[in-house]
Amino acid sequence: MPFAGRHVVLGVSGGIACYKSCTLARRLTEAGAAVDVVLTAAAAEFVRPVTFEALTGRPVLTSLWERDRALAHIGLAREPDLVIVAPATANVLARAAMGLADDVLTALLLARTGPVLAAPAMNDAMYAHPATRANLKGLVARGWHLVGPDTGPLAEGPSDRPGRMSEPEAILAAAERLLEQRAPWQGKNVVVTAGPTREHLDPVRVVTNPSSGRMGYASPRPPMRAARTSSWCRDRATCRSRSA
Repeated sequence: MPFAGRHVVLGVSGGIACYKSCTLARRLTEAGAAVDVVLTAAAAEFVRPVTFEALTGRPVLTSLWERDRALAHIGLAREPDLVIVAPATANVLARAAMGLADDVLTALLLARTGPVLAAPAMNDAMYAHPATRANLKGLVARGWHLVGPDTGPLAEGPSDRPGRMSEPEAILAAAERLLEQRAPWQGKNVVVTAGPTREHLDPVRVVTNPSSGRMGYASPRPPMRAARTSSWCRDRATCRSRSA
């Protein structure tokens, strides 16, 4: 399962499609992912934070000003395997494209260097507007990935143009493909050596260094999660193994 043991942030912005985000959060959690939900103030008007907390079993972040969570948005930008924004409204896409960081979700997105998957959801005319198209083009050029939108009924009535948020199953499938693309170590046997090196000049003398090995232990952790078998070796006497 590509989601098992993965960390996913689900960013929810304010649109009627928020109700689908509840199903998406539940499906990700059932698939084994640790899901942290980030709600904008507008999204919280559609679905209350306690709903997502109940579905994921984890606290929900709704503001930059929450007590004891001053830098939570930075941690949630750096650590997850994937950030999903669903629904991604015209408003949040425009703010992300401009590099604004005026709420918890846009601040997280601006600090994010890993993959972002956005599911646009808005009125069909808003989606077709040149400004929205330019914003999406700019975000894709920066490495964002998109799923949808689909054609179908909108909140205001029938539509034959794109604007409707993709269904949770389609978003899950797109997220799965992204995670699989980022797992080149899947099924591999990996050995990582860390710590000081020792080069013998003769049977008695050596050239060495005082390396602690900390960087070696820390840097391969994402590949290690995907590898079938992994070993960390500092020297001949200390070697730790893990089998998937």
